[in-house]
Amino acid sequence: MRTDAPESHAEHAEALSARVADSGGTDRELRLAVLQRGAGGAAVPEPYDDLVRQIARDSARVTDAQVDAVLRAAGSEKNAFELMLSAAIGTGLRRWDAAEAAIEGAADASA
Repeated sequence: MRTDAPESHAEHAEALSARVADSGGTDRELRLAVLQRGAGGAAVPEPYDDLVRQIARDSARVTDAQVDAVLRAAGSEKNAFELMLSAAIGTGLRRWDAAEAAIEGAADASA
């Protein structure tokens, strides 16, 4: 069993964010910006921002047009996938943090 594995959600989130930043074929700054936008951060350039907001809002309703626009801007399917995955990871981390805060709030209210 690994002894250097992250212990807490915060450590896991930081490690995952670092992996997003440090791997891939797309521009590192763009990947990080998309990750942060998915987590509720500042807007990123179009057409990425439209897709990231849709992934965060309701990923099942992402349109072919949104994906096509990102595909054209990113230059390849691999790059477009990296950016969409970065957005999904950021969104997932934001939702996890919100759930954790709600659980803590509920525990505080019952104490």
